[in-house]
Amino acid sequence: MRVAFVHTDFRLYWPARVKALDEFLKEKGVTLSVVEIAGKGSPYSFDNVSNKQLFLDWCILFPDEAMEQISPDKAVRAVIDKLNKIKPDVVFAGAVAFPSGAAAIRWCLLNRKPVIIFDNARLEDVPRAFYINWAKKQLYRLVDAMLIPASSHVSTFRYFGLKTEQLFFGINCVDNQFFSDQANIFSSLTVPHNHPYLLAIGRQVRKKNWAKLISAYIAVRKTDPPNPFDLLFIGDGPEHDVLMNASGDEINRSIHFLPFKSQQELCVYYKHAEGLVLPSLYGETWGLVVNEAMASGLPVLVSGKCGCAETLVKHENNGFVFEPEDQTLIADVLEKFMSMSHKQRKAMGEISKNIIDEWGFERFCKGVWKAIEFVCSENKRSGTLSGKIISNFWNGRYNPT
Repeated sequence: MRVAFVHTDFRLYWPARVKALDEFLKEKGVTLSVVEIAGKGSPYSFDNVSNKQLFLDWCILFPDEAMEQISPDKAVRAVIDKLNKIKPDVVFAGAVAFPSGAAAIRWCLLNRKPVIIFDNARLEDVPRAFYINWAKKQLYRLVDAMLIPASSHVSTFRYFGLKTEQLFFGINCVDNQFFSDQANIFSSLTVPHNHPYLLAIGRQVRKKNWAKLISAYIAVRKTDPPNPFDLLFIGDGPEHDVLMNASGDEINRSIHFLPFKSQQELCVYYKHAEGLVLPSLYGETWGLVVNEAMASGLPVLVSGKCGCAETLVKHENNGFVFEPEDQTLIADVLEKFMSMSHKQRKAMGEISKNIIDEWGFERFCKGVWKAIEFVCSENKRSGTLSGKIISNFWNGRYNPT
């Protein structure tokens, strides 16, 4: 059996996932092929890992182009041509809204092969007009199974018409062992910051809500809390200068900005941090930095709008969940966290580590395998006439957030 994974790009978290999956499937006698559309660009363009060094059967269709430079029609035709050469028995692809998902659905329909879509976007993450959701429902009737993060996302794909037995969990995991091991390896290295600090890692874009976090943080620091910490930003983006200005007199005193770091470098910062905060307002389909922080043994302060909050964060046990729209509520959580001792925060971090223990690559591999077993035991979904017509014309769109 040959299984293909197709998406816009497979960067950052994906190479290690795919490597683990390749080893897992080989033991099952299954060959894995990876098809990546664009070799440049993406929100994670700072990640420079060479995929081909990690995995041999890995094809980048347009290695020197960003997805924004490739028309959806061109991308879909290239994916279909590649799948015709690979001739997979099962195809996994990114969301139906993207060219990868559109191409996979069309090819699998024409070739009577099962297609499994991996997606982590909930309805509230990407609000759409009713007619767009109707069209997506027609496309989803051509999908044989889904790989999604957790039960928190089930209602979204039930809304789109999939049955519970078609939904499998496993996407949105990180290399837990890496972060746990690296934290121990780097434990004796120099602390990367002179004062206790709270990490704020991610792209500096409006939806992350960093500006409101800064305002709440400054307000709490003015109350002279018993166990204060600095706020350490790691990342970059179009909001960077806005955030620097919002920090005012606290810039380089208690609020600090660092550029993007590799995952190896991040391990040092995780190891010595008091915790991690992610205050996103919208569109945070999961929040994998939370997985990383928890695997490193940190408590996490997470917006209730983040896809991971319901599943990974147990309020006042391994962290705090808060409403991100209200600066006062963010400040309340920061104040509670600053009133805790280092020992209390450490205890929270141990709970984090226990929770995230089941979210390593084994979860991803098992979810993929269960989905494969399911689609191979079922008849290919025939869908509706309207779905087939839409599939024939829909080439997807690329709208990075």
